[in-house]
Amino acid sequence: MNPDLQNLYKQTLLKHSKNPLNNYEIEHSHSATKRNPLCGDEITVYQDRDEQSRVAFTAQACSICLASASMMTEKLSELDPTDHKSFAEDFVSKFKDRSKQLDLGGELESLSGVQAFPSRIRCATLPWETFLEIKKEE
Repeated sequence: MNPDLQNLYKQTLLKHSKNPLNNYEIEHSHSATKRNPLCGDEITVYQDRDEQSRVAFTAQACSICLASASMMTEKLSELDPTDHKSFAEDFVSKFKDRSKQLDLGGELESLSGVQAFPSRIRCATLPWETFLEIKKEE
């Protein structure tokens, strides 16, 4: 990766981790909580029961997890709610298949550098896995 692109990815991660979007609790929502026992990250993801494009989170987590959660809520707000589950499943599977180069698109691409650090992959996927827990309960 060229240094300019790498710097752009780093800036995007920092932007989302310092000022995460949709970092609040939604009352009267579907929610799920997951914890990464390896690093202690804990996140709760909320999906509004009436306005399903509205997804938010609260977390005590590292910068990668916060940035991933922020970008997840932003991306899901752009998608039709019927596509949320398949998009989240695809995101998680791309990280788990380390034989392929990640092609996440948009700002999510900034998370692709995490793949080089296997112990941090769970930090990036934890918000998405938590969102998928909500979809299991529906």
